[in-house]
Amino acid sequence: MFDFCPHCGQTIEKEQIAGRMLVCARCGKDIGFVGNLQRAAVPETEELIRGGTAGRCPVCAQAVELKTSEGSRTFVPHYGVSAPRKLCPGSGKPVAADPPAPPAAVKKTPAGKHLRDFMTHDVIKVIFRAKGGEPRIEVLTLEYLDKTERVRIQIEALREMLGQDFRMRDYPSSLNKPHLTLWISADDCVVAKKYEHGGYESIADAEVMAVLAHLRQHADLFFT
Repeated sequence: MFDFCPHCGQTIEKEQIAGRMLVCARCGKDIGFVGNLQRAAVPETEELIRGGTAGRCPVCAQAVELKTSEGSRTFVPHYGVSAPRKLCPGSGKPVAADPPAPPAAVKKTPAGKHLRDFMTHDVIKVIFRAKGGEPRIEVLTLEYLDKTERVRIQIEALREMLGQDFRMRDYPSSLNKPHLTLWISADDCVVAKKYEHGGYESIADAEVMAVLAHLRQHADLFFT
């Protein structure tokens, strides 16, 4: 099931039918074939939840690290999934007691391990420019527990830079860099490298200077 369009970042609101191609109602681009509408549980995440290191927040439904104090467990402070980015109301709330499970089914998380030890950390270099301003390099450090959350978290990072309303465009064809992608709002833009499975990845160090020069010398191609 798709939550966001990887091309324009808008929330998917239309009905998703298993086995059919999903097309974004906003930008008109193909998002992908819809599989089983029940999201498969990620073994690593469920393992942490069963082991008591993480819990599923009842407010935002994310897997969140748990804090144990005086015999009770609470959700650590965390952000919700909606925009604008705000602290989830479930932060600091106690975790509901789990029903007893057969001893053989319980697996402990290795001693000393924390939820952050199991998270994937992406460091992505992109280039940002405000209309009429100087382009600059931005280094995004993104963390996610479920690999299925990677594109959603990348889209949230774009929202923080560009605002709620932005769209995805090809890099200007006359500048001969078809592997790069442009996300643009009314006043700002972000350039990154396309990722074949959706979302984006770092611009290579060897071409950063060329992209900065393009944004300075050919601004009209990016903001029209």
